[in-house]
Amino acid sequence: MPDLDWHGQHTLNTATATAVTSALAASSLTYATGVHPVWDMAVAAGGAVGAAIDGARRGRLGGTLAYRAGLWLAAGGWSSWAAAGGPPWSLHTLAALAGAAVAGRLSWNGVGRYESAEKLRRRKAAEVAEQAERQERHDAWGAQWKDRLARIAKLEGCKVVAIQPWAANTGYTVETDLPGGATWGQLKRFEDALGSDLRLDEGCGVEVTGGRRKGTAIIRVSTVNVMQQDIPFPLDLSPTSIDDEFAIGLHRDGTPALGSLAFICGLGIGDTGSGKTNTLNVINAQLLRTVDALVWHIDTTGAGLSLPWLNSWAIDGTHTRPVIDWSAHTLDETRAMLTMALQIIETRKRRYQQLMRKANDTKLPARVDVPEIVIVVDETADLPGGIKQQIETVMNTGRAVRVRIKVSSLRATSDSIPVPVKKRAKWRWGMYVTDPEELSYLFSGFQQVDPADAPWPGCGFNAYGTTKPRPFKAFVLEPDRMDQIAAAVSERRPVLDEISRSVPYGRYYESRWARVLPALYEGETLHPVTRPYTDVPLVPVPTASAPGPVRTNPATGATAGGPGAGIKPGSPEWARLFPNRTTNSTSPVSLAKEAGADKGLRLVVDNTGPTPQEPKDTSEKAPPADEHQPEEAAPAAEPRAASSPAPMPSAQDAAMRLLLDAGPDGTGPSRMEADLKNLGYRTHRTTISGWLRVWAASAEVRQMGTGTQAYYVHRSYATNQPGGN
Repeated sequence: MPDLDWHGQHTLNTATATAVTSALAASSLTYATGVHPVWDMAVAAGGAVGAAIDGARRGRLGGTLAYRAGLWLAAGGWSSWAAAGGPPWSLHTLAALAGAAVAGRLSWNGVGRYESAEKLRRRKAAEVAEQAERQERHDAWGAQWKDRLARIAKLEGCKVVAIQPWAANTGYTVETDLPGGATWGQLKRFEDALGSDLRLDEGCGVEVTGGRRKGTAIIRVSTVNVMQQDIPFPLDLSPTSIDDEFAIGLHRDGTPALGSLAFICGLGIGDTGSGKTNTLNVINAQLLRTVDALVWHIDTTGAGLSLPWLNSWAIDGTHTRPVIDWSAHTLDETRAMLTMALQIIETRKRRYQQLMRKANDTKLPARVDVPEIVIVVDETADLPGGIKQQIETVMNTGRAVRVRIKVSSLRATSDSIPVPVKKRAKWRWGMYVTDPEELSYLFSGFQQVDPADAPWPGCGFNAYGTTKPRPFKAFVLEPDRMDQIAAAVSERRPVLDEISRSVPYGRYYESRWARVLPALYEGETLHPVTRPYTDVPLVPVPTASAPGPVRTNPATGATAGGPGAGIKPGSPEWARLFPNRTTNSTSPVSLAKEAGADKGLRLVVDNTGPTPQEPKDTSEKAPPADEHQPEEAAPAAEPRAASSPAPMPSAQDAAMRLLLDAGPDGTGPSRMEADLKNLGYRTHRTTISGWLRVWAASAEVRQMGTGTQAYYVHRSYATNQPGGN
């Protein structure tokens, strides 16, 4: 049986029919039962009172209330008359009822139009009165500000254009036209004086910025101390894109403090206890909401940046996938991560050209299947120079192919944050610091930033894109909320694309958690959900004392190719390619290098004649993978039988030979490209430049000069060379 709809559409016609049938039924019942007709009138009077009360609650006008009450009384009067004078269904009584119904139906439209017109008239009158009152208040307010600007800032003739209260009722904004020749910068110097004149509470203040055109100023006045209040991280965890701006907190006026890492890099500082770590976690949370960006962490001071995001997966097992894609807690792991990032940059530039052309853009579009990589670095002060140089190189080269870096430090000083790193960071934020000079270093180029404007933990200054540093309060993100976020976003986190996995240092990527998790959770039992990531063949990353891959070919000792990779020192292959300086050679290159032996030169390369051959006896095995004999100890190789030609070295090894051959004069990627092609290699200049950047970062070579005058010299010749970077 279908349900009855008691809330169906009720029109004027159905209302009229209901009233007519109800009156006829009531009078007929009264007539048939012999009840005195006055009861019909009494019931109608009660209905009139109820209609008036209901109409008054709904905001009906007095005339409408009287009209509706009259309809009830008219119906009651007809019912009493019809029941007293005979059967209500007689012709003359029905004719009277029909006439009353038609009159009521037609008059209702007129009453409705009158009520609508009267309400509109009254509303407009109220708006006019309110506008007049607001204008009067605005004029008085504006006069006060005009006088204040003349008294405090000595700017006569300012015109207050608008005063707009903030939506959160925590302050207001004053827009003013300045007198001719005045600038908003002149007014900004008086922010503290204006706040004092307004007698603002501690934590409230005045901000002055430029208006929409020159000669105007925007004055933001905060009257409620939002900065001292805790602002919880928003509940919204809906999917976002790395191309979307995201909020890390609120400004004084309640507007979001925004940031982005889509095409720019970030930099943040904060003293101990200032809320820097909390702000980093807020940024992590916003990055993890994206469906097209991977998050890598570098924190060599204990992995405190990663652990809060890994606990719910590694220990509790509340979700099956880690939300942080890679965490580097040691210097060696950091070098491997940054080296892979540099290789990804070089590879994506070549392999994703068609994808960029399809998007009609010179920048790679971030997608679920080709995610951006965001590397978040915590505390750079103690990182070695080589790692800092790698970070700088990623910042310089990774924009177009979506590899970006967010750096943070306790101090804003040149030794903690190199100037090139600071210049590359277009989004900067600084939490509370005791030394104003550090904020001046961070926000160089802007007016003085006063730490007193953000004196509480979690407060800071945010400068994003072209915006000037403004005080803000970061969202508060507690550990239990971080666990909830990790569980909510885990299944929608992207994975690294296959092209990026295929770079040479991708061999270390697959076993990253097998290396990292046992070290981070030493002595604790990992949850079984981590086994797909930890029960894999472990590949140790190269160490600082032995850079390059550690897996070698058991026959030749040669390692897999890739930037920074090479022939294993001490192997027969190394001796063939890089014979020591005792090898007999009459080539000019060899003689020149012999003359420099007393200056620490260790390697001599002669590639002017026929390629030396491998020894016939191959029974001597290569040294174990973990042994790294010095080059001087490598024995000279015996010629190989003519019937067994030596294999060509990899392009990377040949490139290193060219650097050694070039001696102290050095060489560059263009010349190396031509020389490699003459040797039978088809290596592009872009690839060679990538190798040189990595080798320079690991101090294997040194860059001499800058710009178009730059060239590279092997470390054997770089000692005491001027002009190195």
